Amino acid sequence: MRHFPSSPHLVLLLLLWLIPVLTPARAETEAPPAGLARLISHGAVGLARGEQLLLAVNLDQPLVPASIVKLVTALTALAELGPGYRFRTEIYQDDSDNLYLKGYGDPFLVSEEIGPLLRELKKGGLSAINGIYVDDSAFALEEGVDGLGVSLNPYDVGPAALVVNFNTVNLTVAEDGRVGSAEPQTPLLPLMTRLGRELPPGEHRINISTDRANPALLTGQLFRFFQRQDSIPGDGDFGRRRTPARARLLKDYRSSRNLFELVRGLLRYSNNFTANQIYLALGAEKYGYPATWSKSHRALEDYLARDPLLEQGIVMVEGSGISRRNRVTARALLRVLELFQPNSLLLPEKEGMLLKSGTLTGVYSYAGYNPGPHGLERLVVILNQAANNRDEIIRILGKSF
Repeated sequence: MRHFPSSPHLVLLLLLWLIPVLTPARAETEAPPAGLARLISHGAVGLARGEQLLLAVNLDQPLVPASIVKLVTALTALAELGPGYRFRTEIYQDDSDNLYLKGYGDPFLVSEEIGPLLRELKKGGLSAINGIYVDDSAFALEEGVDGLGVSLNPYDVGPAALVVNFNTVNLTVAEDGRVGSAEPQTPLLPLMTRLGRELPPGEHRINISTDRANPALLTGQLFRFFQRQDSIPGDGDFGRRRTPARARLLKDYRSSRNLFELVRGLLRYSNNFTANQIYLALGAEKYGYPATWSKSHRALEDYLARDPLLEQGIVMVEGSGISRRNRVTARALLRVLELFQPNSLLLPEKEGMLLKSGTLTGVYSYAGYNPGPHGLERLVVILNQAANNRDEIIRILGKSF
């Protein structure tokens, strides 16, 4: 073994060489701005620029995130499914001219698409439509969405394999009780008239899926209207049925919006329904249909496992943030934002920042980007407390750094 001579000069040289390496590890962040601590009774705040962590308050504390967890769903889906991914709906017909709509979770099958779709089918040889049936066998969910309520509110719409108009109807009720459609692209349907009789005057967008029969009725009545409009003969029942094995495929229809476009709307309007349709597609596309929660949990875990910060700091039971069983750390969310940064402009703007918000009773959160004078800063605020101080916190962060 070779021995180096002992020397005070050599020892000093070694110490001087080591100091730059050791110092940053001891001082990871700047001191919190004045007044920040009083705003956080149970929560976390993180701020980073590039590889530099500017502020860390309880970064490794698991917290309920609310809707900012949609960033995790969006990041994973864009990485695993690809921005050009499109949901599909298969359209079949049997020998009795019954139509079968087999859905695979398209969250954006809407009124504007049905008329052009039927005209295309007519040009391709469709000569009659009798029964119109929804085949929702591509989803086999073990349970509903944890945290989802049962109400007429549109945010309580749950995931399903075949959904038209987000399983909602948008209607008006006049002072004299007359019911009308509140949107020009959707006709007044018998289902809307029936549901509107129970509502007060005004405009309403309501969840129709509280009655299991309603989604198939809405789909059938809407398709029947455009069938009549395009002079396609035939008549019959509506309902839920599996597609017969001998039915012929008329069309493998692809959604008008690709995943990138869906994610933009998801983050700007925080649509819980769309988030979970995307979340369920993750598992089904990787492990096969029918879609299940367990397949999607597994697909998400596979993705998170590639990065220790994500794997250790994120636990999700659904993809929208409505569940209080979801848990994230601010450190993991900062990493999510780092990976999502090329798509930062998909986030809505608030006070000059690009921010996704999250809100549940006692949960107030932000995650996004601040285009500061020294470059784009990633920031996370998660409060699990009675006081909603998130706006004051981001104002302090914006001024202090």
